[in-house]
Amino acid sequence: MATLEQFAEITRNVIASEGFDDYLPTVLYPNRKSLAALEGVPSTVNLEAIALAWATKGAIGGEEFLVAFKISESSFKIIRRHVGCFEEGVFNATANA
Repeated sequence: MATLEQFAEITRNVIASEGFDDYLPTVLYPNRKSLAALEGVPSTVNLEAIALAWATKGAIGGEEFLVAFKISESSFKIIRRHVGCFEEGVFNATANA
């Protein structure tokens, strides 16, 4: 199991090393310890709907996942599915912001 805050910290570490301009939607399947990024999504689409559908499709049955995606120039959103329920949070791209 992973929390929104734990995945936000992982995401911030990636952003700190690779930058935020070209941040790709990223999904974590904690039980499999699997992490993947979604490439090629046009900027004109509803990124939340695309990222959530992609993360759900990659899940095995009802397994837990967390998917993060950029929502502004300085923040990202994480959606977590766990035991059939969803929770979400918005986080600053940098820990100090």
